[in-house]
Amino acid sequence: MSSEPVQPSSARRDPPSSAVPRDLACVLALTLLAATLGSLFDVSERAYRWTRRLERFQLDELPLTLCVLSLGLAWFAWRRYRETRRELAHRRVLEQEAERLLADNRRLATEALQAEELERRHLARELHDELGQYLNAISLDAARIRDLSDAREPEIHRISLAVMQSASHVYRQIGGMIRRLRPIGLDEFGLPSALEHCVDGWRERLPEASFSLTIEGDYTGLSDTLTMTLYRLVQEGLTNVSKFARRSRVEVFMVRAPREAQSPTKNVGKTGPIDEIVVTMADDGPGVDLDAPRAGLGLIGMRERVEALGGEFHVASKPEGGFLFCARLPAHAGLADPVN
Repeated sequence: MSSEPVQPSSARRDPPSSAVPRDLACVLALTLLAATLGSLFDVSERAYRWTRRLERFQLDELPLTLCVLSLGLAWFAWRRYRETRRELAHRRVLEQEAERLLADNRRLATEALQAEELERRHLARELHDELGQYLNAISLDAARIRDLSDAREPEIHRISLAVMQSASHVYRQIGGMIRRLRPIGLDEFGLPSALEHCVDGWRERLPEASFSLTIEGDYTGLSDTLTMTLYRLVQEGLTNVSKFARRSRVEVFMVRAPREAQSPTKNVGKTGPIDEIVVTMADDGPGVDLDAPRAGLGLIGMRERVEALGGEFHVASKPEGGFLFCARLPAHAGLADPVN
């Protein structure tokens, strides 16, 4: 079972050629054929002889009536044709407006993600540089007090040890907050190393689970927003594993590779393959019923992150059948100029 994403069309299809000249030629040809057959077989005279005996029913006036009816139907068809043209033009305008609003929505979502990651980076730096330094100073001062009061003041010695333990505890908590705000090694060593460190951390937290990480392709030159989105996808997926599938086998696969366009009509102007990144995560845990209402916002946040960058997000699961998600993102997402 999967949920299909809504994919906007970025290219226009060529409008079909008009069939008006061909239809008009068919009408004229049929008219000439009818006139020729009528002159050859004297259709009007034969019709008059057939309807003369029924003149009391005014059947001899039927040709004029049919002529008026034909003209009326032609006028009616012309009116409906013009109305259809107006409706199509109005629908085309609405589609263009919807595409513009969708593009604006994606742009705003991307800017919101960039602002969020920038604020996360700023908070992580402030916690490390400011609060971390003061905690180290507190720990050093408490250690000095412990050394000076070792034999003479046992109560002060005990309090200094408690201060050191509290400072160490707060420092560890801040370290965890910093890692959640900004992954370790992401800026220095790149996305693959940061993901390996993240998976290693979950191996320590969930010793009963089995983790497999496979990364293929070159991930240099990506935008910071795309890099953080890829990391957050894996991070959120592992968080869900810790909640619902603590004893499962988890496989994480990420690859950057070109993909051919689906059809030339849908990708007008694209002569080469599409450079994209695919992230999949699967586990053999209990699974979930995707049709049942869920209280969590994890999958919604993952979908919004992916779709904000113009990607696709698919989920497949069933009770006792494991869980799988697949995200496809263009490699040029978040950059000023597209790769392709």
